Amino acid sequence: MPVERPAASASAPATSRQEVVEAAVKLADEEGIEAVSMRRLAERLGVGTMTPYTYVESKEELLDLMRDEVARAMLVPEPLPRDWREALRQIALRTRAALEAHPWAASARPHGLRVRINLARHIEQSASVVETLGVDPKVGAAALAAVDDYVIGHCLRLRARQRVLRARRAAVAAGQPPGPVIDPAVEAAIESGELARVGRIFAARAESGRLAVAPASDFEQGLEWLLDGIERATRQGVYEWLLDGAEADPDEGTAEVADGLAERSEPR
Repeated sequence: MPVERPAASASAPATSRQEVVEAAVKLADEEGIEAVSMRRLAERLGVGTMTPYTYVESKEELLDLMRDEVARAMLVPEPLPRDWREALRQIALRTRAALEAHPWAASARPHGLRVRINLARHIEQSASVVETLGVDPKVGAAALAAVDDYVIGHCLRLRARQRVLRARRAAVAAGQPPGPVIDPAVEAAIESGELARVGRIFAARAESGRLAVAPASDFEQGLEWLLDGIERATRQGVYEWLLDGAEADPDEGTAEVADGLAERSEPR
C-alpha cells in the first residue's frame, strides 16, 4: 500500500528527495553506514519517522541513491583532457577524493541492480577515454580495471591505517603500549634471523614515533607507475593489433568496457 504524502504545513521543514539523500550521506560520513536508518534520518531532518518513505521506497533504495551521490563527486568537469593519461589521472584523483570524503562508500555493497545517472556518467567518461587508446576492448577494459582496483585498494588501505592509528593513540592515552602485539612465533623467527627484514622494519617503525604504523603510500607516484605500465602495454597492444590486421568494432568495444565498469562499480 503506497504511503500517502503528508499534507504541507507552514511549520514543517522543507524536504525533498535530494535533501533526504544528502542528509543520509552526511550521517554516514559522520557515524558510519551502520548508523543510517529511516528513524535516525527522520530525526536529523526534523520530520516524522515515516516521512522519508515519501521520497524513497525503502532503505535499500536510499543506500543506492547514496552511492550514486558519491558517484556524482567522481565526475570530472567536462570537457575531459584530450590526453588519455591526463584524463585517466583526473578520473582516478576525483574517484579517490570522493571515496576519501565518504569512507563508507568504498566498502558498502549495492542492494540492487539499477545503474543510476551519476554512475552512468562516470562509466561514460571512462569509456570515452578508453576509446582514444585505439586498443582491443579487452585491453582497454583491463586498463580501467587496474586503475579502478588501485584507487579502491588505496582508499581501503588508508581507511584501515586510520583505524589502527586511532586504536593505538587510544592505547597510548590510556597508558598502555601502542602495539602491535607480536606473536611469540614471529619473535622467535626474528631472533633466529628467518624474519630479519621484518624485525628491522618493526624496529625502525618503533623508533620513528609513528606508533609502529606503516607510512601512508604516495598515491600519485603509484598512479604514475601504473599509467606508465598501461602506456607500454597499450602501445604493444596497438602494434600487435596492426600486425594481425584486426578491425576493431567501436560499438563492441564501448559495450565491453561499459559492461566491465558496471560490474566493477560495486565497491568492495
